[in-house]
Amino acid sequence: MIYEIVHLKDIYPEIDRFGADPTLEIMVHDCVRPEYQERFLRPNVLICPGGGYSFTWKGEGQAVGFEYMAAGCNCFVLHYSVVPHTYPQQLIEVACAIDYIKKNAQKFVSDPEKIAIMGFSAGGHLAASYCTLRNDKAVTDIVPQPAPVQAAILCYPVITAEQPTHMSSFIALTGKNELAEEDVEHFSLEKHVNPALTPETFIWLASDDRTVNPMNSLKYAAALTEKKIPFELHVFPKGGHGISTCQYGLVENPEGEIMKYNNKWCALSVRWLRTVLNF
Repeated sequence: MIYEIVHLKDIYPEIDRFGADPTLEIMVHDCVRPEYQERFLRPNVLICPGGGYSFTWKGEGQAVGFEYMAAGCNCFVLHYSVVPHTYPQQLIEVACAIDYIKKNAQKFVSDPEKIAIMGFSAGGHLAASYCTLRNDKAVTDIVPQPAPVQAAILCYPVITAEQPTHMSSFIALTGKNELAEEDVEHFSLEKHVNPALTPETFIWLASDDRTVNPMNSLKYAAALTEKKIPFELHVFPKGGHGISTCQYGLVENPEGEIMKYNNKWCALSVRWLRTVLNF
């Protein structure tokens, strides 16, 4: 396995604003025989951990990456900027990360046209933001042509700035204690789903999530339905929030029936991703 940590500001100096230092954790297979490389280009998964735009939780990064590596993917974990850095810094960093993945496809023996973005909680909001808002001028000023992604996996995501919302995420994202009407409109991503930007999407969550109301995911699913964008939605009856892969060290009771049931989300999403990216 190739394991590296890249400081994106060293490659994209324009994002080095106010001390921002996002890192890209690279987890890439190096076990393809040279004569097979052209036949077995691996798909890419960019993971955006959650943390309410206040931190990025490692439990939704490397642990998830190992699951997708086992399925044959190359994985990249973006530790994006958080408070005091505000929007659009995080979205610009995602655009740079995807640009980096595409430009280094030959090095990583990966397919530059098979990129999935995955996000957990507030990282789900960031991933969905890239799938809806990546052509904002603030982004294109830094990355003139933000590359599309071919799939999105949203894990108990923050989606809307309307009620019911996870207001602390938006306070951290914007640096504002109260959002203006135009902020609510802009950051409510269900309002910006667009077939020209938004890829096929996999969403999963627990119906008893008391941190991020399930209506966030349901609003996004409704918008995908309205725009005729294919999606797969799994709502598990119990589990709460922030359960990652539902495995040891990440949840309180990994051997309990609830987590044994919920941890199927990963296999389900891999099966879905195989059909969407055809690998």
